[in-house]
Amino acid sequence: MNKQKAIALIVIVFVVLSGLYLGGFLHGRSRVTTQRDQCLQQLKDFEARLAGAENQAHFFKARIALYQTAFDLDQRNFGLANAHLREADEPLAKLNPEALRIDRPTLDALRQEIAKTNIQVAIDLEVQRNQILNFERRLDSLIPRSGPSLLPTAPSVPPMTPSPASAPPTPATPETPENP
Repeated sequence: MNKQKAIALIVIVFVVLSGLYLGGFLHGRSRVTTQRDQCLQQLKDFEARLAGAENQAHFFKARIALYQTAFDLDQRNFGLANAHLREADEPLAKLNPEALRIDRPTLDALRQEIAKTNIQVAIDLEVQRNQILNFERRLDSLIPRSGPSLLPTAPSVPPMTPSPASAPPTPATPETPENP
């Protein structure tokens, strides 16, 4: 009889432990699945932010190339001015206008005008400089001013408050005698 009780007890313990193991396994697996789903969602969010940051970088590279063109023109360096003007086309070609809510035909027309422009050696640079500055203004005007900003927002960091030990001492003010 003792042998049968021992075997029955072993079977009961085995069934209980198997049930606990299976329950823990299923519970752990559901947590892993939940964490995996959260990680995948974070990955999608980061990919979207990366695409937005790359788009902003293309826009700013084009702006920098146009500003550099104007600077080179002011320095009467016509070869570099032409080279920088050509550099503005590559980032504009990579720009995703829909993401920035830019009208694609307007952007394409601006790109074509920039591509057709050839800076010539001249004594009076006013016309060419105004043309480059006009390109810059038109590129800036393509970005809608309402809604989210093109510039990424900085993470909010609480302002640092100096500790009392590091605060500079306040200077003493001399007392003025009062006349009665």
